[in-house]
Amino acid sequence: MRQLVRTTLCAALLAAGQLAPLAAGPAVAQVQTSVEIADIKGVYDIFGRNTDGSSYRGVLSIVQEGRQAVLNWTVGAQIYQGRGAFAGNVLVVNWGANHPVIYVVGTDGTLMGTWDGGLALERAVRR
Repeated sequence: MRQLVRTTLCAALLAAGQLAPLAAGPAVAQVQTSVEIADIKGVYDIFGRNTDGSSYRGVLSIVQEGRQAVLNWTVGAQIYQGRGAFAGNVLVVNWGANHPVIYVVGTDGTLMGTWDGGLALERAVRR
């Protein structure tokens, strides 16, 4: 389990450009191209916890464009937008903040995410 978490975290950091690969070659390319991309397009209810511990709810809509995804969050009167790239079952989303949103796509389609450098959490459940 610990190795799976480490592998997922490394994949997310690589995709976000936060970690440089130690070696590049055919084995790395083969692993990256052989992973199927999850179909996550749709509308989700989101439940989150901010860095100060307060909770929030909202709606997330995702449009998928191959290995990329366009995300639009609505939380109260606030609207946030981002674009993400997949690394296996991990989606790393640049949304204009210092740190990306990093989602892990569950086998049931639920997205479990973290943002603000891992200090805030979010769960997105497809409607």
